[in-house]
Amino acid sequence: MISSIKKIGKKIKDLGLTRNPTSSEIFLNRFYENYFICDWLPNSKYSVFTQYDQEYYLKQEEAFKHKYRCFFAVSKTILPEKILEIGTHAGSSADAYISASPSASYIGLDMFGKGIRHDNGLPWQPYEVAKQLFQERGFNKYELIKVNLRTLVHLPSFSDFVVVDAAHDFENQYADLKLALTARPEFIFVDDVEGDEVRLAVEKFLNEDLKGRVEYTVKINYIGGGLVIKLNKV
Repeated sequence: MISSIKKIGKKIKDLGLTRNPTSSEIFLNRFYENYFICDWLPNSKYSVFTQYDQEYYLKQEEAFKHKYRCFFAVSKTILPEKILEIGTHAGSSADAYISASPSASYIGLDMFGKGIRHDNGLPWQPYEVAKQLFQERGFNKYELIKVNLRTLVHLPSFSDFVVVDAAHDFENQYADLKLALTARPEFIFVDDVEGDEVRLAVEKFLNEDLKGRVEYTVKINYIGGGLVIKLNKV
């Protein structure tokens, strides 16, 4: 998977980094270029490779490094002014999105549920970890909101780029996608889109809620899969 992206990247000419690619082909061209030239790496102290269930990610380290570089390249291709992420957890994906578009502001929403680390039995506190990560990276234009998403009627702000981290069940995934629309985004990026229930929720969202409003979609190949949805302006 990774080698195939690099081969494609070598064949692509630099098309520039203007905002809002106007077709799926242009988006993919810029995505591959941004992926190929990317030298970003997950933070050595705060990432999925150091979090409470790190063993799962370390077993597939190269695949997940590829995945997070894809996050970086998606954000670099879009160059958003504001990033709004539904499902921040400890900020590992936010790190990639913000690093790629450092001038963007960021709002992250999550329950930030606490747990226990598998390696040493110490408490896992994702809200505090996310703040430490952002401080380490020097991010300062961000807000982290602790909230039960099912209590929200609309998101707290408009945003040109909304990230939806897959809920892994149909009901919550579909509700998150509908909630994403309330930010009036130009782009929605759905992570971990390949699960059966998530796929059904996305199909319903595209066919019913976004009928006639989709300019194009782009599938991003990595473990779990991602889908970029470009919306028409209304």
